[in-house]
Amino acid sequence: VATAASIQIGPTSTTLVGQERTATVSVRNSDSVPVTVQLRAMDWTQVNGEDVQTPSVSLVVSPPFATLQPGEEQVVRLLIEHVADVKSERAFRLVVDEVPNPVVKTGTGLTTTLRLLSPVFLSPSTDARPRLSWSTTRTADSVILTARNDGAAHERISDMEVSVGGQVVSGGAPMGGYVLANGSRSWRLPAASTGDAMISGAGGYGPVNARVAIAP
Repeated sequence: VATAASIQIGPTSTTLVGQERTATVSVRNSDSVPVTVQLRAMDWTQVNGEDVQTPSVSLVVSPPFATLQPGEEQVVRLLIEHVADVKSERAFRLVVDEVPNPVVKTGTGLTTTLRLLSPVFLSPSTDARPRLSWSTTRTADSVILTARNDGAAHERISDMEVSVGGQVVSGGAPMGGYVLANGSRSWRLPAASTGDAMISGAGGYGPVNARVAIAP
């Protein structure tokens, strides 16, 4: 279950396989006051190492809005339409936004809201697997490390570390995350990094380990 303050959603990720086109998730209000949420479906791709989300015409979410009383749970139905057989996994995101309550404001006078993102995947089969390849490029102020996925399923990397010369390096932001099928994800390393980068982490299908030369 994923949680953002008063809103909980489960399961955190949904995968439909083969001819499956429907699923459900649950959204729960764990707060002591009513909460209204908006639910939207987004197509999820990756371009030049970055996530791109656009409103989906294939994934339908019902209901689009819900008002939940304290402790109440709403079943959300997911339906994928107009998508034939897929040879490579399609990725979507269910976006759950708290609708601002005009009565509740922060000390600065700004209304605060919450957002949850729940991945939805349409996979060709249970045998689909990711296939990562790694590369680096150099810019004026950093080294860009990129993982490209030429497999038929996404990879989710967690506990990712990058070592250069035996020292763990970081670009100042958490490393890891999703690498979509036919997509790529990039991370920044310090500009002073030279030699080979050793990558380690955990993936959805086992350990992730790689060695890549850092661009001069």
